[in-house]
Amino acid sequence: MVEDSRPLDGVWVSLDLETTGLSADDDQIIEVGAVKFQGRQTLDTFQRLVNPHQRLSSFTTRYTGITQEEVDAAQPFSKVAIDLVPFIGSAPIVGHNIAFDLGFLASKGVRLSNPRSDTWDLAFVLLPGRPEYALAKIAASLGITHPRPHRAFEDAQVTRDLFLKLADLAAGLDVSTLAEMERLAARSSWVLSYLLGGLQSHGATRGTRSLPLSTGRQAVGTEAPSSQVGVTGLDIQALRERFKHTRALRANQTVRKIDVGQVDALLREGSPLAGAMAGFEQREEQIAMARAVAEAINQGKRLIVEAGTGVGKSMAYLLPAALYALANNARVVVSTNTINLQDQLLTKDVPALVTALAGAEDVAAGELRYTQLKGRANYLCLRRWSHLRAGDTLTADEARLLSKVLVWLGSTATGDRGELNMAHRNAAAPWDRLSAQGAQGCDGVNGVCFLRAARDRAAAAHLVIVNHALLMSDLLAGRALIPDHDILIVDEAHHLEEEATRHLGFELGQGRFDDHLQMLGGERGLLGRVATAFRVASVADTRRETALDAVARITSLLPALRDRIAGMFAVLGGLVTEAAADNSRARQETRITSATRRQPGWSRLEIEWENVDVSLAQLHKELAALSSSLEGLEEADLTDYEGLLIETANILQQNEELKQRLTEFIPQPDDDGIYWVRMAGRSGGLTLHAAPLHVGEQLEKLLFGQKKTVILTSATLSTDETFDHIRARTGFDDADELLLGSPFDYPRAALLCVPQDMPEPTSWAYPTAVEQAITDSTVAAGGRTMALFTSHASLQAAASAIRGDLQARGFNVLAQGVDGPPHRLLQTFLDNPRSVLLGTASFWEGVDLAGDSLKVLLLARLPFSVPTEPVFEARSEQYEDSFNEYAVPQAILRIRQGFGRLIRTKTDRGVVVILDRRIVSRGYGKKFLRSLPRVTFKTCNLHELSREIQAWTTAAHP
Repeated sequence: MVEDSRPLDGVWVSLDLETTGLSADDDQIIEVGAVKFQGRQTLDTFQRLVNPHQRLSSFTTRYTGITQEEVDAAQPFSKVAIDLVPFIGSAPIVGHNIAFDLGFLASKGVRLSNPRSDTWDLAFVLLPGRPEYALAKIAASLGITHPRPHRAFEDAQVTRDLFLKLADLAAGLDVSTLAEMERLAARSSWVLSYLLGGLQSHGATRGTRSLPLSTGRQAVGTEAPSSQVGVTGLDIQALRERFKHTRALRANQTVRKIDVGQVDALLREGSPLAGAMAGFEQREEQIAMARAVAEAINQGKRLIVEAGTGVGKSMAYLLPAALYALANNARVVVSTNTINLQDQLLTKDVPALVTALAGAEDVAAGELRYTQLKGRANYLCLRRWSHLRAGDTLTADEARLLSKVLVWLGSTATGDRGELNMAHRNAAAPWDRLSAQGAQGCDGVNGVCFLRAARDRAAAAHLVIVNHALLMSDLLAGRALIPDHDILIVDEAHHLEEEATRHLGFELGQGRFDDHLQMLGGERGLLGRVATAFRVASVADTRRETALDAVARITSLLPALRDRIAGMFAVLGGLVTEAAADNSRARQETRITSATRRQPGWSRLEIEWENVDVSLAQLHKELAALSSSLEGLEEADLTDYEGLLIETANILQQNEELKQRLTEFIPQPDDDGIYWVRMAGRSGGLTLHAAPLHVGEQLEKLLFGQKKTVILTSATLSTDETFDHIRARTGFDDADELLLGSPFDYPRAALLCVPQDMPEPTSWAYPTAVEQAITDSTVAAGGRTMALFTSHASLQAAASAIRGDLQARGFNVLAQGVDGPPHRLLQTFLDNPRSVLLGTASFWEGVDLAGDSLKVLLLARLPFSVPTEPVFEARSEQYEDSFNEYAVPQAILRIRQGFGRLIRTKTDRGVVVILDRRIVSRGYGKKFLRSLPRVTFKTCNLHELSREIQAWTTAAHP
């Protein structure tokens, strides 16, 4: 028994383990640390090393500081457990991700049934926007020192201190919030159930909510105000008051043109803009671009602009756009691809512009209003949140996220998911059931709708910042998502074709059908809730019978439909497996061509599809009948009536979408479509994919042709010094062109070095040569090195090969997908200069490592697309010379992005090493070189690479 009837005043044990790995079944415990405490008083401690009877990896030793000699001299866990179990006794246990520690103990025979709590969950809920929830990071953010991370006893001590701090925060929540969190926890298997129950009962018995684990300070205990009604005691009025109500813009009838001379003047030294921006520099390239943008807006023309690194293209288009919007009370939409650029615009560039324009002469009166607008899935739907929390049972993930949102609702004015740190996939999974994506037809709760508020802000803004995904979604929604606008600026336009391809096609996973049917007939499915609501509601018997009959008919359809869907995917899986075997290549993706559809097995698939199609049509008919039975009952006392009505409509829509996409994929493919199937590894789950062969015609019809002015810009739009490729791919015709180089002095800033004795990328010796080049470069530069790969497999192989040697020399090896997520790797790289970072995919662009943080950039190979990738393969077939006309231009755009990671400011200096000699040995290599900035260029032998890097990076700036 716990020593005190009120658990928060009793004895707790903080526990932490160090292990050889993450698998409780395969890895071993090497250290146990525990602290027994009551309030802030430490009662006892436990610290033991454990002999795993195996060799420790170099990573484990480096990560924990525990040596092989230390564990060899320690007792085995069976001996340690004899003392550990009585130390813990029956006290409640707290840990940071405690399920990990208890899982390891259980796998070694120590199964504890003690109450437990988790500081990770507490931090996740109580600090909803913190960027990280790792023990060291969250402790530091709360002022808790952690001198020796990744040692069990020290981690246990810090966990204890963190628990006390977080318990104080929880106890300080208002009564209604704490009560609701406790109720959610009680309806689930959530690890915080015991703690929240203790907090709730402790406050209730004392009448006020003292901080039970602290030194006796008291939080202000107040009753929920009378205005807190409607949704779980939320103060709806307070939420409503956070919304800024501004009238929608009404464009002037008479259009005033931008004063191009004023644009020019504002971008020069001594201007209000120069005073508003830290480190402002007058750049002629920026002025030229801004003038071109202003002229395009004035004349209602299209413009494509490439502006090299350092031009300041964002301000070059924002300034004329803002002047036009203010003068005409009009709206300009700016679309970007990356979050990084959106953040730069919203937190740096546009605020500086607002300040500058407020102090400038001859600028239209009124403050420039700007906002960000996202897709429906990014905004919380209060009604869906309320509906989920009302369920009789919840999963631990649902209870955790519902509680996090509840805390967040005390401060958010936007309901934007971007304000939350979702931490990992499992923790974020329930968001799909809370977002406005599934709330079509919802009108909010008592006038509070975050999505509508976001759209109202956009309707009142002069500048609206969106991303390419929303821009494409708006096209498909008939331009109903983004407020009307005549001026569109597309930054990072080199991604426009890719995003259009994604949105104008579809992805239909086998699991999507399972989810669809689960929403109907699962444990908490729609059918069960409708039946329960009608059985207890005061409605006419005939209406009740109609609804319950519809529920019964749908329920009877589901088993056969599940079987038919499974049969259809089984046949498709057999076809895919056969096709992969015939091609003699192990592929996860199999393209479905006209030749595939002529195979005998395809006829069998069409028969299976027809059975599914008939069943989905029948399901649609019965769902429509169920929807009709719900209509007109607004005054009845049906539980969650509006929620049931909305969910039924959404499932109807999803059912029709599934039916239509299956029909397109199997019997009725578009002539202009690309189709393929992806098999998900060992699980064998199939996903159907479709994409348009060409996007240009649809972009012209749905996007470009609808606007007065469209401007495409990026740092990388040209290939071989022309825009021909990007214009052909996007259909952006009849546009003026402007190709601006960088203001940086590249010959002095950057050395491009190509080892001419590198083996060919197809050679068995190539990986070893790449690994040697990375090692030599890292040592020569003293760290500050990044290597970019075109595949995760080659990256991970290189990381394994170089790690031991470089670590022995005191260098840190950071590999994407191995040592943490990209944002954490970047921060570690910046914090520890003696590092080499190995990246792929996202690291080729959007990474800004200015100054001395990056000295050497290695590009492992020319970034050609995989020839068998379905979309690339299909589009390649449209060219007579697909390699030179399509593959090479695509690769040039990618290598230019990668190259741009090195020189970010005018004072940067470094070396780019291309470890692919084809850039000098093949004829097409000249196109790559012509597309790169005019740097100092050298070829060398591999063994000379260190010398070249040292000479360049240590030389004084000329």
